[in-house]
Parts: sequence; structure tokens; C-alpha cells
Amino acid sequence: MDSDSPVLLTLSSLIVSRIKEALGCGIVALVVSTGVYGITILQAYIYFRSSGKDSGRLRSFVALLFILDTTSLVLAVDALWEYIVTDFGETWLLLQLPRVLAFENGITYLIATLTQCFFAYRLWGLSRGNVLLVTSIVILSFVSLGMAIVVCVRNYTDPGFPELATLEMRWLIGLANGLSVPCDVLITVGLSYYLNSKRTGFKRTDSIINRPIIYAVNRGALTAICQAGLTIVFIAFPGHLFHLPFDLLSGKLYCNTLFATLNAQKAIRVDGDNVMEANSLVLNLSRANAAAAWNGTGQRAPSERTGDSTLTGSLKIMGSERMQAGVSDA
Repeated sequence: MDSDSPVLLTLSSLIVSRIKEALGCGIVALVVSTGVYGITILQAYIYFRSSGKDSGRLRSFVALLFILDTTSLVLAVDALWEYIVTDFGETWLLLQLPRVLAFENGITYLIATLTQCFFAYRLWGLSRGNVLLVTSIVILSFVSLGMAIVVCVRNYTDPGFPELATLEMRWLIGLANGLSVPCDVLITVGLSYYLNSKRTGFKRTDSIINRPIIYAVNRGALTAICQAGLTIVFIAFPGHLFHLPFDLLSGKLYCNTLFATLNAQKAIRVDGDNVMEANSLVLNLSRANAAAAWNGTGQRAPSERTGDSTLTGSLKIMGSERMQAGVSDA
């Protein structure tokens, strides 16, 4: 009996260590994802407050994503409650993932796929039908979703921590999350390239074009880094839950960046309208000055350079219209 005591003590210490690790990772993941979800609520509020001119399909899509994101957070809270309260004192239950996390993971991957397909649709219009680019994005997104479904089923049927350390599980999760990285990179490169091609050559309109490019780069960087971090941490630490913060955060980032992109697009359209109104005012004033400058012989006064003003106003309006056509496609 005494000879077994060190073994039992070591086993007990190992179990306690794994439970503490799971609790720590779960709490950090929930706190971070809840903070980002608060920003998502703000972005959703801003969008719906000014989305009266958007189509019903777009508004419904945004509402669906928000509902899915909210459901994901509720399931994460329920999983932590089950782990801390419901299963308290049940040592062996604390050495496995709550099964509700399998549903949370499924919703997170679904959010990622819907968001990626949304941007693929936008790229289709912006690129005027680039089949290779859009098809590549869609294929990567759906293959990632397919792998994720297999992972969710495995997590539900065998939720134990040792299952996470198996080679098959590492391959599945590595593919499910790893394929999202090139998918997000393709979206970012495509949006940046085709938005850049819409430049008009006018400084004011080109500065407005720069804003959606910056948003596209930031969106792609955030989601790609999160997915890459999840993949690397899971493969590097098999059987541990250090990847959990990345897991709960990824879905929130996809929703947040999409809402922020839509809100930024509305702000850019407003700025573009203001530029067109200002240029139209310059054109109207130029015409009024030209009419007042006629002298008694039926000729313009030589001191008035209304022709230049009219030409400048017309060119600016043409540049603004071209810029608006490009941004609306994005």
C-alpha cells in the first residue's frame, strides 16, 4: 500500500494540474470572447440603425450571423457552468470536454464559412466574374467546414482530453482551421487588388478608396492570425486546451469584422456623396459667374476664368462617380 502511495500522489497531482489548466483556459477564452462580443453588439446596432436602404436579404444575413454569434457565446457560458458547477467534484467528468462545446465549435465554423462566402460573393461582382479566385475561396471554405463537422462529431462522441492528442484529431483540426488561413488571405488580396483598380487619379476620391482597402487588410489579418494561432497551438500542445481562447474568439472576429466592413462602407458612401455635392456646388457657382460675366458685346469678360472652374468641377464629378461605382461593388 505504501509503495503505491507515490504513484497515486503523482496521478492525483497530474489530474489536478489538468483540471486547473482546463479551468484557466476556459475562463480566459470566455472573458476575451465576451469582450469582443460586446464590440459586435455595438457594430450590429450601428448597422441596423442605418440599414434602411439595404436589401432585405442583406439585413437578414446580418441578423442570422448575429443570432449565431450570440448562440455561440451562450453555449460557451453553458459549457463553463457545466464544468465548474454541474460537474464539480466529479473528477473523471472534469477530464473531458463538456459536450455542448461540440455544438459551439460547429456554430463557430459555420459563421466562418458564411462570412467567407459573403466576401466571395462580393469579390464576384467586384472582379466581374473571376471564376478561379471565387471558386478557390468557396472550395477552401467548404472543405474547412467539412473537416470541422467531423471534428465536432468526434468531440461529441469522445470528449475526453486524450482524444485531443491523437494524430488523427490533430490532422483534422489542423486542416479545418489551417485551410481558413489561405482562404482569408485570398479574400484580402482579391479585395485589395480590385479596389485598388478602381482608383480615378484624383487625390480626394483615391483617399476614399484607400479606406476600404485598409479595412480589407485589417479584416483578413485578424481572422488569418487567429486561425493560424489556433492551428499552431493545437498541434504544438496536443491534448491540452491552450487553443481554446483562439477557438472561442475566431467566430466573434468573423462577425465583428464583417459588421465593421459594412458600417465602413456606409460611411464611405456618405463621404463620396458629400464630395459630389461639393463639386456640384462649385460647378453651379461657376455657371452663375459665367452668366454674370457677359459684357454688352456678347463676350465673356477676360478677367473671368470660369471655363477652368467648370472643367475642374466636371472632372471631379466624373472622378467621384467612378469611385462610387467601384466602392458600391465592394
